Amino acid sequence: MEIKDFCEKYNSPFYVFDFDKAVKRVDVIKSKLPSNAKLCYAIKANAFLLHAFKDIPDIFFEVCSEGELQICKKLHISPSQIVFSGVMKNPKMLEDAVSYGVETITIESLSHLNDLLAVLPDGKKQKVIIRISSGNQFGMSIENFYSCYEIIASRKNIVISGIHFFSGTQKKISKISEEIEYTENLIKEIKRKTQLDSLYIEYGPGLSFDYFGNNYEDNYSDLEEFSKMIQNSEIKYVVELGRYIASPCGEYFTKVCDKKTINNINYLILDGGINHINYYGQIMGMKIPPFSITNRTLEGEEKDYCICGSLCTVADVITKKVSLKEVEIGDILKFDNIGAYSITEGIYLFLSHDLPLVFGKQKEDYRLLRDSKSTYILNF
Repeated sequence: MEIKDFCEKYNSPFYVFDFDKAVKRVDVIKSKLPSNAKLCYAIKANAFLLHAFKDIPDIFFEVCSEGELQICKKLHISPSQIVFSGVMKNPKMLEDAVSYGVETITIESLSHLNDLLAVLPDGKKQKVIIRISSGNQFGMSIENFYSCYEIIASRKNIVISGIHFFSGTQKKISKISEEIEYTENLIKEIKRKTQLDSLYIEYGPGLSFDYFGNNYEDNYSDLEEFSKMIQNSEIKYVVELGRYIASPCGEYFTKVCDKKTINNINYLILDGGINHINYYGQIMGMKIPPFSITNRTLEGEEKDYCICGSLCTVADVITKKVSLKEVEIGDILKFDNIGAYSITEGIYLFLSHDLPLVFGKQKEDYRLLRDSKSTYILNF
């Protein structure tokens, strides 16, 4: 079905997530990681891609909320593949994770540990990893790590299997190199001071994804550089990636609903906007995201356009200035590199617009994953 017909059958705006591309990207990433590293997908980047990933062997999934755990249950993801993380865990969440059989739970504070011990049944063995803070609200201090160790050392039903470290996203390789050195030295120190001798590192390198470049899909240079840094290490790694995996695996379709010229500026008004389109580093349309007109070949002389969304805020600018041939009302814009976070980080309740449809594409077959949903009831 051509995209014009698709847009007539299903009202824009909508997302399409390419499952084949997503699986291929995971396969390529896994092939480039060294033998001492396994891959973990942070599902907060895009939980819809779990439909594509759930049957991939030898991959973990980072879950950071009760809702994400429920998604994993609905998709029958093995609890042995789940790392239950997140800065806030209450006893109910921990109890649900334990009862589902989640193999690894991240401990971010002494309170987390005490709550877990309170709900852990006698005879039930639980693996945990301790998250070390990188200087923000996530994780705990080194001193608290040793306090956790002292508590756990006297227990037979809980074991520390590793440490967890993540400081942010879109990082430079030099910063990643510093963090690898820090965490490996920390592991060595812990081994000297405790009886923990087989710890692994769950590490989120925050590999940078080039949203606005032309060579984003086949450029794995940062991943390859990172793999070289850890390939000769005696320490095993679980490499946690979200944005880096999901970003190129999604498209967003939106229609031109109005056009006008004000003070010599040509405006295009779309039926979607910053409530659905969210690129890391995109502020007030100062960069040009990758997009194209999909329903026809543009004709006429080129002119500059300011492309805006449908929200009643001056911040709803997709790109402030882009040169295109004559665009008409009804033209369909396809935005690329939108597989990560746009589906969750947009301001979806603003103005009570309907939620956009979501499709999964596999071998040119389109599957409706979520129908359009009214949001006004949530604001009423």
